[in-house]
Amino acid sequence: MVTAEAVGAELRRLRKAAGQTQADVARIVGVSRANLTQWETGRYLPSAENARLLDDHFRAANALVGMAEAARSPGPVTAGNLTTGGSLLEVFRRAGTSLAEELIRDGNGRPVGWRHNLQKRGAHTTLATAYGISAMDVVGEPYIGLHALVDDLYAKRSEFGWQGRSGGRRPEVTAAVVGALFQASTILSAEEGLAHLEHSLDDRSRTRPFLLSAALRTSVRLASDAPLTRRLTDDLLAARLDFDGVPLWGEKKEEGLVAPEPSTAHTARAVVALREVLRSGHGSDEVSDAVEVGTRWLVERVHPDDGVSEDLALPQPGGRPDVRITIKHFTSAWVLQALAEAPQVPVARLSRALNSLWERYEPSRGLWAWGSGDLPIWMTLDAVTALRTIALAFPASQFLPSSAAE
Repeated sequence: MVTAEAVGAELRRLRKAAGQTQADVARIVGVSRANLTQWETGRYLPSAENARLLDDHFRAANALVGMAEAARSPGPVTAGNLTTGGSLLEVFRRAGTSLAEELIRDGNGRPVGWRHNLQKRGAHTTLATAYGISAMDVVGEPYIGLHALVDDLYAKRSEFGWQGRSGGRRPEVTAAVVGALFQASTILSAEEGLAHLEHSLDDRSRTRPFLLSAALRTSVRLASDAPLTRRLTDDLLAARLDFDGVPLWGEKKEEGLVAPEPSTAHTARAVVALREVLRSGHGSDEVSDAVEVGTRWLVERVHPDDGVSEDLALPQPGGRPDVRITIKHFTSAWVLQALAEAPQVPVARLSRALNSLWERYEPSRGLWAWGSGDLPIWMTLDAVTALRTIALAFPASQFLPSSAAE
């Protein structure tokens, strides 16, 4: 069976045979050196478009394209009680096709971005466009050219990084945009991305695990040894609450909270971010312990992995009143990512989270829907990211429901 590591090894062999450095190949293909490193180490697979560019560059007769597609298609199910049908590659293709169809274009046919809710008509937004770019990278098909979208998104930067429609500091928006730009192009350097990310944060961000984990995931990918990465790691660890002697993450950490409860979504998000730190080689014993405690709690958690919402009060510049927004979390997708690298996770626990994820899948659209029937673009991004993570962690398992191929 072809694995991501095998694809990376072949890419590394071709590059060395050509006598080129990672920086040389990254510049020729039009990606960052960090992207190439992630491909060569097997951490991520190049998208189909990037695999073709690499094949053309090395004159590899579509060898990398074939290997990357094979690695994205998991083998037959060998354990658990999940039914199967179709392939993960087909699910990704459907998602990519649907997202390409939902892309908004101007009067000249130039792509300008995605709207937040794909079920409704409306204008594109900065955050939704960043999610769309990242989702297209995950599904790995060249459905659209991303260059115009990348240029437009980069041009929207401000003194606070990238902002939503409410303005002000929006760490989660900046983290999503910086991550998408860094992943999809060379337009943004790691140094500039870190600077924008740092300027988007304020003291209140330290009270919200969601904001900290979103910022940390992007920061560690830009530079795992950066001071900002270390600071965000410390802040996320400090954002835990004590629940009967077990340090876990709730929705927020503020003075005067009345009977707060541990949050599955926020604990899973934090575990995913801290695992990135450990994977980079810059984690500490405290990080390892936090990941172990959080993972064990997620494994033992018996409540459904339902989606949840939280309210954020965003400070505004110039002393203007806070703007309140609602953030929704696709809990099962984050639980799957958190458990993917955990040792000896019971199949029944994975199955429960997977079943919850597939309950929100709309086969006719190839997208994921919230309980209200809305089609938020971030939900499909979370879902395909979780599925790719599981496929890479459990290469012998397909984890697909029969309805996925209908």
